[in-house]
Amino acid sequence: MTSAGALDAVAARLVAAGLTEARSPLGVRNEAAGKIDRSFSVKPKATALTQRGRERHRLRLSFLVELGHRLKPSSGADAPDQALTDYESAIRYIAAGGTTLTTDGAIDFGPAAFTYAGGGAFMVTAFDLAVSFDLDLSIV
Repeated sequence: MTSAGALDAVAARLVAAGLTEARSPLGVRNEAAGKIDRSFSVKPKATALTQRGRERHRLRLSFLVELGHRLKPSSGADAPDQALTDYESAIRYIAAGGTTLTTDGAIDFGPAAFTYAGGGAFMVTAFDLAVSFDLDLSIV
């Protein structure tokens, strides 16, 4: 696994969960209003490298995962319900056994925070996700 591969693997699992990747490199908060509903972004946040033997290093990449949902006043609790359902689905799909994330690496979830953006028109669910894997040190 590589750093870019870990990022791609997380995004692929969220697409499999039925979400759409935000086009803005700045994430769902900067996505067009018409496209924010049921969208996601995965942004690199931090990294740490540890040595696990003479020639073995473990890389831990932390990502900020954001899920965006549109809140319609006429929908009542349905919009936040969909946001919570999608959050749980994202957890299930990321943690699914037999994927690159769970066979080539290890994952850790941070707590989720729910914020309201656009004057309450949007709900953003944000959580940290760490992916750890052995870093290949061979020079190509």
